[in-house]
Amino acid sequence: TAMARELKIAEAKPERAWSSNWTARDALFAGQFHLAHQRFEQSVQTVLRQNFREFAAQWTLEDAEGHAVADECATAQSEVSAGLALRRDNFTLERAGRTLALCGAEARATELVDELVRRFPAATLTLRLHRPVILAALALNRGDAARAVSELDPVAQYDHAPAAEFWPSYLRGLAQLRLKDGRSAAAAFEHIVNHRGEAPTSPLYALAHLGLARAAVLTNDATAARNNYETFFSLWKNADSELSAVRQARAEYAQLQ
Repeated sequence: TAMARELKIAEAKPERAWSSNWTARDALFAGQFHLAHQRFEQSVQTVLRQNFREFAAQWTLEDAEGHAVADECATAQSEVSAGLALRRDNFTLERAGRTLALCGAEARATELVDELVRRFPAATLTLRLHRPVILAALALNRGDAARAVSELDPVAQYDHAPAAEFWPSYLRGLAQLRLKDGRSAAAAFEHIVNHRGEAPTSPLYALAHLGLARAAVLTNDATAARNNYETFFSLWKNADSELSAVRQARAEYAQLQ
């Protein structure tokens, strides 16, 4: 109710285009990636009609990243191309590189990293946050969790930067799970759970609870595992039914009973 009230107020403003993607981000948080896609497409068309190509590019890339999180990589990669055709600023290049890395498109992701380094050599967050996050995601896709951790170690000082959007902590947690280090994985995911307001519409918040559940299994804490699985299911109770993360989580949860 409060969200609807604020959105109605925003839509009455001359700058209403800026708020046209709010409901898309809300759907991302709930794991409703198909609904988010529909809403992002609508918001992109809204800003294109006003010739705000930069917003259109950014929101297309947000949509693409959502598809990558949902393991819908063919769609994600297509949207990366569409977004970059609209604008190739550092914001779109950074998110595009991360999306491609999540999908294991190493050659394309590496090309974007090289472009970022070449075009924005003085951009601190580009070089010290986004570049290593992309490289860590690529390492995880290659199965090299130790390399992912080493790429992310210097990023810790930027974990709370708004631009981080939980990605360093989330990837760090995934890497530690692969390394069977439940305590370190839990610490990484707890950073997300304890700082929800840093990226309040990120789908990684729900997935962090899933990560905490898996970390608890590694440390033989059945109660913590059960609680975090149930929190994940509650957060994504209306999520897309075919999501692999939900199916896998339910299978894992059943083994705790």
